[in-house]
Amino acid sequence: MSNQTLALLILLFPVAGALLLAGRGWRLARAFTVIVGPGVVWASFICTLALFFGKASGDFTYWTWIKSGTFEVPFNLLVDNLSIFMCLVITGVGGLIVTYSVGYMEHEDGPSYARFFTYMDIFIFSMLMLVLAGNFVFLIVGWALVGLSSYLLIGFWYQRHSAVVAARKAFVMNVIGDVGMILGTFVLFLITYRTTYSQVFANLPTQACYPGRPCFGPFYIELAAFLLLVGAVAKSAQLPLHTWLPDAMEGPTPVSALIHAATMVTAGVYLVARMHPIYDVAVYAHGAVAIVGAVTALFAATIAIVQVDIKRVLAYSTMSQIGYMFLAVGIGAYSAGMFHLLSHAFFKALLFMAAGNVIHAMHDEQDMRKYGGLWGQMRPTSVTFLIGSLSLVGVIPLVGFFSKEQILGLALSKPGDSLSLAVWVIGAATALLTGFYTGRMWWLAFWGKPSPQRPVEHPHEAPPVMLIPVAILAVLAVVGGFIQTRALGIGPSAVSDFLSSAVGPQKWEESAAVVGIGLLTMVLAAGLFAAAMRIRPWSARVPWAQRLLERKYYFDEIYDAAFVRPMDRVAGFAQRDIEKPIIDGAVIDTGAVARAGAGSLSLTQSGYFRNYVLVFVGGALVAAVILLVRASA
Repeated sequence: MSNQTLALLILLFPVAGALLLAGRGWRLARAFTVIVGPGVVWASFICTLALFFGKASGDFTYWTWIKSGTFEVPFNLLVDNLSIFMCLVITGVGGLIVTYSVGYMEHEDGPSYARFFTYMDIFIFSMLMLVLAGNFVFLIVGWALVGLSSYLLIGFWYQRHSAVVAARKAFVMNVIGDVGMILGTFVLFLITYRTTYSQVFANLPTQACYPGRPCFGPFYIELAAFLLLVGAVAKSAQLPLHTWLPDAMEGPTPVSALIHAATMVTAGVYLVARMHPIYDVAVYAHGAVAIVGAVTALFAATIAIVQVDIKRVLAYSTMSQIGYMFLAVGIGAYSAGMFHLLSHAFFKALLFMAAGNVIHAMHDEQDMRKYGGLWGQMRPTSVTFLIGSLSLVGVIPLVGFFSKEQILGLALSKPGDSLSLAVWVIGAATALLTGFYTGRMWWLAFWGKPSPQRPVEHPHEAPPVMLIPVAILAVLAVVGGFIQTRALGIGPSAVSDFLSSAVGPQKWEESAAVVGIGLLTMVLAAGLFAAAMRIRPWSARVPWAQRLLERKYYFDEIYDAAFVRPMDRVAGFAQRDIEKPIIDGAVIDTGAVARAGAGSLSLTQSGYFRNYVLVFVGGALVAAVILLVRASA
């Protein structure tokens, strides 16, 4: 089978699964959904593996979608090491999550069960379209479809008002990003008159000056880069378009694992890496990526230390870790950012799914203060959650250590760059906070004595269909870091070497001293993980800080006051003073006039034949008089 066919099949398998489940799946036995839902994702994974081992590359055009003169928009898929890397994450980790869902969603009735897997397959297809697209038009299509499918998944339990509101909030925030993406694409088209990546990137170094057309300077490239960054910030829940992510925990836990660990929120990181020729030229926008990432990482970590909902702790942790990835790609360490994307997919999907095992056993209770004592009662889930937690903290030799240390080490080692030093300081502080809030989460949920408020005295362990995917991710979190250990000088740099053809080789290396500093930082973070159990609550001494963090720095309230309420007032004014009296009034009054005229005219319809003859004769006489007058004149 050719590489071109394999690339198309990666997209077609999830589409076929979604169509089968949406069309007839809910009418058939549940076994059909169980096989088709995860099966099509694994089929795409096998096709991706075939491209990976076949060392495939190419820009495959299947047909021309739009053609006008010399302008063309083809349907083309770009297969290179970056897109293959992303497809492996989406279909591999995504396949484990969708398989896990078979057990987690078992309590749903037949139609809802099939609907859930339909949405999951649509989401997988949308992400694959996003990363395989070879031009900006289909990138935007995939980008928008990811927003739509996330809306469907977050609001899956549409009977809950909170789920509907959360889905709507996520959709609105993502649409803001979509607008930025579209405007950025228009600016690039204005510069180059092209839409495919290869043609756009080829024209950037020369500023795209064509005979008879204006020559656009660096400002326009900066503008395009900033507009694309708006899309990346919204999709990856970075400041200031981050408020949708914690609320998105209203969706089922597998949705949280899929959207907030392995796929959707990493789309912004992928976008910056894919657009690296633009950001390498747009210096200010590139620096903004690093600043946004570093500030978001610290911001989210501070909020996580006061959360009591286990999924919300993981949600803010996701924001923080995506901030690390933005930090990396913002300083030009693209392969390091992508390696942390892979690392994060392993340990964060593991944490969400292990948390899902606990929530499942606790009858959907998510307040960690009502857990406690699970270490002795749910040992497999507790062990896997501990592995994920230590990897999140960055404990050697787990995968999180290698990916986080590489990012911080490259930031500290970058020569002659004060911005990199500043973001390293923020990143190191964030690593320490990560140790604290992760330790707090672990001790509250799994250690100590069972809470007297616990809804289940003897919780049951998850079934094998839920435990096996979690166990596989735990193994990957343990051994995954050894594919990229260049910093320690004891192993390979498989990820950097693999991605170098797509994002370029790493331009600088870490020194031994910097590696030591990174190791010390992670050791301190691990110490805070252990100390979190014994640190007394500080809220009594600084209650204002507790309130500030619990209210998430009042971002929701600020947005409500700055945007929602004014728009509500404008809408109320428009409805009261414009829509009802003018628009509705015009329609209603027109109908009233027609009705009144029809009523008056109906008086002539008496039903008596003699009246009609009288009218006819009278009319004939009038017509005759008029004709005689005109003839005599």
